[in-house]
Amino acid sequence: MKYYSMCHELSEGDYTNGEVFFSPPLQGYYGLGKEIDLNGVSVSVRLDKKIRLLKAEVFLTGCGAFFVSEKLKETIKELNTNLVFLAADIEYYSGKDVGKRYYLIHCEEFCWCFDYDASEYSGKPLVQKRRKAGEFNNDYKVRGVKKISIDRSKAGLLDLFFIGGVIWIDPIVSERLVEAVEAARLPIRFLPLG
Repeated sequence: MKYYSMCHELSEGDYTNGEVFFSPPLQGYYGLGKEIDLNGVSVSVRLDKKIRLLKAEVFLTGCGAFFVSEKLKETIKELNTNLVFLAADIEYYSGKDVGKRYYLIHCEEFCWCFDYDASEYSGKPLVQKRRKAGEFNNDYKVRGVKKISIDRSKAGLLDLFFIGGVIWIDPIVSERLVEAVEAARLPIRFLPLG
C-alpha cells in the first residue's frame, strides 16, 4: 500500500490558523496522541484576522489541533481510522460564522510505524546505532526528516493516522483515502511518501 502526507494547507504557504477554545477547559495542553475525555466538551475556533474566506477542507491550528470539513469527515468515516470527531464552531475574527460545519479530529494513540532504515533524517547513523545497542530512548523524536517511509507491517490497515517517534505534523493517509478524497472532489493536497 502507498502512503501520503495529507497537507494542512491548500497550497505552499497558504495556511489557515486560529485560536482554539475548549469548554470546559482541558486539563493541561491539548495534544494529539494523548487520552483526552472529550465527553461533554465543546470546541470553537476564532480564525486569524487575515482569513476572509475559509476554503480549506482540513486545517491545523497553532495548538496542534486539526479540523476537517463535514464532507471530509464523511469520507474519512467510511475508512479505517482511530479518530474521534468533535463538532466545532468555527468563526471569523469578526465573530461571523464561516457557514460550513467542521470537526476536530483527535487520535489518542500515535501509530508507531516509522521506518528508521528506509527513511532519511538528521543523525540517522547515531539513531540506528543507539537503537541496535538497545540504548534508544522511546521518548526521542526523529528530527530533520527529508524522506519518510512507513513500516507497513506496523501501520496495520489504518487509512489515516498520526505517526509516533518523529516530528511530522501532518496526518499520514493510505492510497484508499486519497482515492476517496479525489472521488469526492475535495481540494486537498497529498505528498507521496518514500
